[in-house]
Amino acid sequence: MKYTNPNIKSSYQKNNLGEVLYNYVLQVKPKKIIEFGTLYGYSAICMAMALDELDNNGKIVCYDLWDKYPYTHSVIQETKQNLENYNVSKYIELKELDFKDWITEDFDLLHMDISNDGNTIVELGIKCFNHLKQKKHIVFEGGSLERDNIEWMKKYNKQPINSVKSIIDYNVIEEKFPSISKLTNI
Repeated sequence: MKYTNPNIKSSYQKNNLGEVLYNYVLQVKPKKIIEFGTLYGYSAICMAMALDELDNNGKIVCYDLWDKYPYTHSVIQETKQNLENYNVSKYIELKELDFKDWITEDFDLLHMDISNDGNTIVELGIKCFNHLKQKKHIVFEGGSLERDNIEWMKKYNKQPINSVKSIIDYNVIEEKFPSISKLTNI
């Protein structure tokens, strides 16, 4: 299935960052993808389009808190409908779980999009330390200076992601807002 920018509410949609994830999946050819922060399914759908094109029996496990998250959230049924609308539901399993409660499992690619801040990225690096040593792919929303200065980060006095770069090394792989970065070292 060729890539098309899904018409689904997401901070990634405006600047077509789904194509970045799509191309990344085509490049690294993961069998198992884990995503935290699925919302309406935009990024999962983009990655599933790539899995379809690869035809490698890949799977995405999407974790979210759905309507239990106190801020912007989706209802799981709406996300399921979006997956069906884009004909990718066979690649995606939706589960309810908080990242803080996650017991690390094996994966080839992890995509983290849960209102990321510096503390979240440090916790991600610590939880996935062994995966980084095994050269697994870990990407996350944010990492650019522009993203660190958005309204909710300031309003809630969140630690900027750039402030933890000396602890958790990463490269910004797409600068377009809200940016996508890849963990490289801990």
